[in-house]
Amino acid sequence: RKPIPTGINGLDEVMDGGLSKTELAIVLAPLGVGKTTIMTKMANTAQRCGQNVLQIFFEDNPKVIQRKHLTCWMDGKYTLNQIVENDEEVLANAEIMQKNGGRIQLKKFTSHDTTMTKIKQYVKKEIAKGFKPDIIFLDYIDCVIPSRRVDDVNVGEGVVMREFEAMLFELNIAGWTAVQSNRSGLNADTVDATMMGGSIKKAQIGHFVLSIAKTLEQKESGTATMAILKS
Repeated sequence: RKPIPTGINGLDEVMDGGLSKTELAIVLAPLGVGKTTIMTKMANTAQRCGQNVLQIFFEDNPKVIQRKHLTCWMDGKYTLNQIVENDEEVLANAEIMQKNGGRIQLKKFTSHDTTMTKIKQYVKKEIAKGFKPDIIFLDYIDCVIPSRRVDDVNVGEGVVMREFEAMLFELNIAGWTAVQSNRSGLNADTVDATMMGGSIKKAQIGHFVLSIAKTLEQKESGTATMAILKS
């Protein structure tokens, strides 16, 4: 294994250095706990380590993701709201960070017609143009529809996850994705596998499953509880 670190010390220790190519990891969390933020942090860390990063998203504005990367490169010196006020310093620092690390590419897809086949075609085109991702962050896989017709929604979710796993293996890429929890995950002390929204097959297919929980008190204090559900 040649693991790509997440940038979260305790997590990297548990993962024996991070996620390696062909491995598929899942972040399971309820609405509003920061799935996109933590995946952006991990994507930024991978770029700093010299890895080529492809960050795919469906629901966020690209400018929001860009600002999160800028704050990561500033090591938390400024908040998202302070980025604009200090734009000259921030952009100069970002230019240095981009030159010293790998490439990071952001791609927004629509959630109503995107299949894993479509994503794979996009990745292959980028490889042909000279950009070979070492790691992909897919935010999030619940927005991807099956490439073939299935009558059962739960079966379809399993098909999509299996397609993602197959793509990572074929193209020799590491992959992180996020999965929404069900309602029972809201304000839970710890999110467990029974709180996964939709099909449990998503967790069965993933090689590593991390959950994040935030109670109301934790949201106010800026903390969270992580749990390793599968390793």
